[in-house]
Amino acid sequence: MIADQHIVYPLGIIGVGNTLAGDDGAGNAVVSRLKEKYPDRMDIYLYNLETDPLELWDILPSAKRFIFVDAVAGKPAGRLVAVKNRGMRRAWAPSLHNMDLPTVIRQLCRLRQDDEPEWNIWGVTIDIPDHFQEGLSVEVSEAVENLVEILSERIESEDYSIEAPIVFEQFENT
Repeated sequence: MIADQHIVYPLGIIGVGNTLAGDDGAGNAVVSRLKEKYPDRMDIYLYNLETDPLELWDILPSAKRFIFVDAVAGKPAGRLVAVKNRGMRRAWAPSLHNMDLPTVIRQLCRLRQDDEPEWNIWGVTIDIPDHFQEGLSVEVSEAVENLVEILSERIESEDYSIEAPIVFEQFENT
């Protein structure tokens, strides 16, 4: 569900990925679990971006800052990484959302003639999927659970910052 256009949330947490490509759906799994855990929170915007990154046109005005939770290609699988304000190699090339998030965000803000919101990408490294399959690998599933716990602590403490905790590695593979 796209956010109510009249509400501007302090923080949006957006899951990015394709659940039909196994581990590529890690970001969606995180946000789906948060939606189950916090169905009535009015201070956090939770959304799964599963196909078209241009959906961000409707999403970007809904929050002051964003954490995009995504799967990123990297070894070993299951590391928590932060990718701030730059592109990264898509984890699954045939993905419908293989456009670079930073580029999409910047271009949509230019079209809207809006300032770019604060944002960061929190990622889970995955092996590049080579076929369709649903479900997460053990390593990625554990990382998803850790990420849900970290984000839950942020939500419960009403910490709307986008900086990744120090347990995250700065991701350098762009």
